[in-house]
Amino acid sequence: MRRAVSAATDRRPAWWLVAVAAAGTAVLVAWRGEGPLHLLALSLVGAAGIAAGWIDAYERRLPDVLILPLYPAVAALLVAADGGDRLLRAAAVAAVAMGLFGIACAAGQAGFGDVKLAGLLGLVLAWEDWRTAAVALVATACLGGGQAAVVIAMGRKDFPYGPAILLGAATALAAGPLAGS
Repeated sequence: MRRAVSAATDRRPAWWLVAVAAAGTAVLVAWRGEGPLHLLALSLVGAAGIAAGWIDAYERRLPDVLILPLYPAVAALLVAADGGDRLLRAAAVAAVAMGLFGIACAAGQAGFGDVKLAGLLGLVLAWEDWRTAAVALVATACLGGGQAAVVIAMGRKDFPYGPAILLGAATALAAGPLAGS
C-alpha cells in the first residue's frame, strides 16, 4: 500500500502509519465480514481505501484506477454470496449514497471521486444491515464537519473529503454491534 501511494504521489507515508491503518482495517474486516465472499469484498475495499485515502490527503483526488475496478469485483462477490434481499439492499444503499454525495458534488461541496467512493462503501457496508451504512454516513458528516471547521479556522477553503468518508466507514464497522446490526 505504501508503494501504491508513493507511485501515485511524490510522498511516502510513514511505514508505521500504513501498518497501523492496515492492521486496524484487517481487524475490522475480519470481525465484521459476513461469510468468505463478503469478507473478501470488504478486504478489497479496505486495502484500496487505505491507499486512496492517503492519495486523497496528499493530492486531493481519489484515483479511478483504485475505485472503479472494485465495483464489478465487489458486485460479483456479493452476487455469488447471496443474490437475494441483501444484494438489493446493498445496491439501493449504494445508489442513495451516490445520490447524496452527487448532490454535494453538484453544490461544489464534494468531488466526483467522493461520489464514487460513497457508492462503493454503501455497497459493502449495507450488505449486513442498512444501519451500518447509515452510521457511516453520520460518522462521515461529523468527521468531515470537524475537518471543515479546522480547515476554515486555518484560513483555507478546500480539503480532501475521502479520508473522512473512509474513517466514517471504519467507525460504522466498529460501532455496528452497538447500533444493533
